[in-house]
Amino acid sequence: MMLPFLLLFLGLVLILFEFYIPGAVMGILGGISILVGIILFASQTSSLIAIVLFVLGSAVAVGFLIRFAIWRIVHAKPQYSIYLSKDQEGYQASSYDKSAIGKTGIVTADLKPGGFISIEGRQHSAISLSGYIARGENVTVVGGQEQSLMVRKCLKT
Repeated sequence: MMLPFLLLFLGLVLILFEFYIPGAVMGILGGISILVGIILFASQTSSLIAIVLFVLGSAVAVGFLIRFAIWRIVHAKPQYSIYLSKDQEGYQASSYDKSAIGKTGIVTADLKPGGFISIEGRQHSAISLSGYIARGENVTVVGGQEQSLMVRKCLKT
């Protein structure tokens, strides 16, 4: 009669581990362990009230465990937490070189429409606004988006 309670405890521990080792494996194994514990308890007990109480107790235990795990994540020391308590206002993952706007460069890797250009000896990621541009062609930087410069093929004069 102790095995269903051990399976319930094992399931709760596995679900707790899921919060710290994500990947769904621990959570799925924990859920299966709890379900097997409930089924085993129901097969060993003839009292409907005991079965209902065990199922409700299991659900309440899982609820408290999830609430505790989330509380623990939020209140952990910053160096040990996966929770970011600060806002990310002003954060920018990547940006283009604003000083390159208006300059002329040479395509170093075909722009189809993305590729690379060289401006004053520095290589930049670029996106063509005028379709395919072959390697060696001259381009003018007209703007930027994220980490890439937006370029147009230079008009022949």
